[in-house]
Amino acid sequence: MKTTEIVIFALLFLLVSGLGFVAARWRRPGDLATLNEWGLGGRGFGGWITWFLVGGDLYTAYTFVAVPALIFGAGAMGFYAVPYTVVVYPMVMLVLVRLWSVSHVHNLVTPADFVRLRFGSPTLALLVAITGIVATMPYIALQLIGIEAVLKTMGVTGDLPLIIAFAILAAYTYQSGLRAPALIAFVKDSLIYLVILVAIVY
Repeated sequence: MKTTEIVIFALLFLLVSGLGFVAARWRRPGDLATLNEWGLGGRGFGGWITWFLVGGDLYTAYTFVAVPALIFGAGAMGFYAVPYTVVVYPMVMLVLVRLWSVSHVHNLVTPADFVRLRFGSPTLALLVAITGIVATMPYIALQLIGIEAVLKTMGVTGDLPLIIAFAILAAYTYQSGLRAPALIAFVKDSLIYLVILVAIVY
């Protein structure tokens, strides 16, 4: 076991978990029982917080563990992540600006709500919702594999630490909704910038 790494990890884990639970009272939520407050943060984050939130979602274990591992294991094939990111950003921003404006006017919460309004088809809306849930599962699995890899490098083995970490994450997400990852994104993005700077200097 690597004591220094475990202490740093434990302190950061406690900080992030604390922020996750405190986030329920961040930015004066009206009623967290409504999907608008829980799932969209009351639509009041603005550009600055959204920038951190999106950065925290994009630059995760996928960026720091999966892509470098793929490049190491498979070679140049792993470099698809660079052009993919360059191409997908403008495409997403073009689509999401329109999606946001329509959703804001009609008070829509999910992409399935948008599809139901736009095409008038509950079946298509259900298929979009199911696709979103199914597509999220491998992403969650990847994050868990990333956490497991970090724990193994510290000498922590077994499934119990991973289960505990996931249970705490699920608990503060359930309690605080989107406010939890938004608040945690400030810490996460700052740590990512720190890692990049240390890697470059080192």
